[in-house]
Parts: sequence; structure tokens; C-alpha cells
Amino acid sequence: MRHRFLTFALLSPVLMLTAVAASLPETYRDAKAALEAGDPAKAVTLLEPALAAKGGDESQRTLAGLALGLGYLRTGKAEAAIPLFEKAAASWTGKAESAEPLAPLGDALRATGKTAEARTAYAKATAAAPGNALGKYAQARTLELTGEDQAAQKDYQKAAESFLSAGDALLALGAEDPAYLADARALFVKIAQTREWRGEPTARAVFSMGEVERAQGHLPEALAYYQRTFASWTRYPHWCAQAYLRAADCMEKLGKHDFALQHLREMVNRPEKYGQLPEYQQAKKQLRAWGEKVE
Repeated sequence: MRHRFLTFALLSPVLMLTAVAASLPETYRDAKAALEAGDPAKAVTLLEPALAAKGGDESQRTLAGLALGLGYLRTGKAEAAIPLFEKAAASWTGKAESAEPLAPLGDALRATGKTAEARTAYAKATAAAPGNALGKYAQARTLELTGEDQAAQKDYQKAAESFLSAGDALLALGAEDPAYLADARALFVKIAQTREWRGEPTARAVFSMGEVERAQGHLPEALAYYQRTFASWTRYPHWCAQAYLRAADCMEKLGKHDFALQHLREMVNRPEKYGQLPEYQQAKKQLRAWGEKVE
């Protein structure tokens, strides 16, 4: 996850950085801008010598250290990031702000193979800010770790559910920050490609890959996943019905009204398969709204 500085109900690190910008060296402000622009290597280059030098009060150095930790994490230097995140987390113990270093601390620990410690960091981030994006992100990653444990124990049904729940949580976070959508996509792809739980989890994952593309405005790509769902996974009518509705919506937005009608007609013409599902009535309602005669 490409963590960003986020705004908390209390004064967040990004706002704190802005508030003291006049007293911070230019390098700190440039580094923060580099992180926000997606150039972590530049942030590292700026911050390493700045933190090696003396000067600046401890709170400013902690903030700069958090920024450097993010730069390290994003450039594959997770081990170096860990003490910086730990220092920032310790400075904000008991505050919602502590989720900001704790969530990437979990990622850094996980990247270095310290799974138990990562789980602890994620749990602390969730507890610190349960309603915040980073708290929810940490909770999603905890679900993913649980799924990995379940898969190792060959409890594939539970593992699939844990992974899917984690993916759904990340997909929901994409509405707050599109950067989370890449994490959601990676999980859904993993689920779709894992043969041990092939079946309904696959259908759900393929549909959800369409949801990720749709959230990004990639309608043709989303449409392809929805069509793949109802064409290849007919054993799972719940996901097929949702896919029909989404596919019709994509077609309509792409200016292909006749194809949108075709998708919904195909669905309502199969009452034996879809008639008991709420999506069936939704499809009929939409067809009527488009002037179609539906019994």
C-alpha cells in the first residue's frame, strides 16, 4: 500500500507539518511534496542528510522521520523504515494519529517476515482509529493475515472468505483514496487464480475485479469481468444476477443502449434461475423505466 498522510479528527501529521512549515528546513517541505507526488526516492534523498544533521525540535524530527520511513517503505527498504515508524507511534501513543505510523509499520514488519509483530501493529492501528481509513486498512490487512494462516492449515473455505472480506474492505476504502484499489485488485486476482478454493469464491472475485475497474471509471474493463462472471460461473446465480445489472449499467453509460437491454432481457427471461433474487425485480424495474413491456 502506498500510504499517504491522512487527515484525522485531531491534528494530523500532515496538518502539523503544514502548521510548522515556516520553521522547518526547506528540505522537509520538499520531501513531503515528493511523497505526495509519488516520488519516494527523492524524499529519501532529501531527508537522510537532513535528519543526520543536528537541529530542529524532537517533534519536527519525528514527523520528518515518519516521512523518511514512508520513503523507505515505498522504495523497498522496509527494515530501515521500522524504527522510524516505531518512534512516531511511541510519540503519539493513545492518540488517533498513532494509526498513521502503525499501519505502515505493520506493512514494513510483514515485508521483513515478522508476521506476528505485523499483526500486533495492525491491531494497534485499528484500535487507535477504528473509523479512519488507516484503521480500516489495518483491519483489512489483519483479515488477510488470518487468511494466510487458514490457507497454511488447508482450511481453504475460511481462507477464501477472509481474503474476500479483506478485498471488500480495501475496495470500500477506494472511495476515500483510489490508492487502495490497487491493493483490492491484487487480492481479488489472487483469489481468482487460486485453485484450492475454486468455485463461488472465484465467481465473487471475478465480479469484484469488475467492481474495482468500475470504481476507477474503466467501464470496458469492468464490463469484461461482469460478462465473464455470468458467462462462466452460472452455478452461482447470486453473483451472475449482480453482474447482469452491472453489465447493463456499463453498456448504458458507454452509449450502447441496445446491448444494455439485451443483458437485462437475458436475465429476466430466466425466471427459473433468477426469479427468486432481488436483482431479478431490479432488472424488470429498469426495463420498465426504459419503456420496455415486462410482465
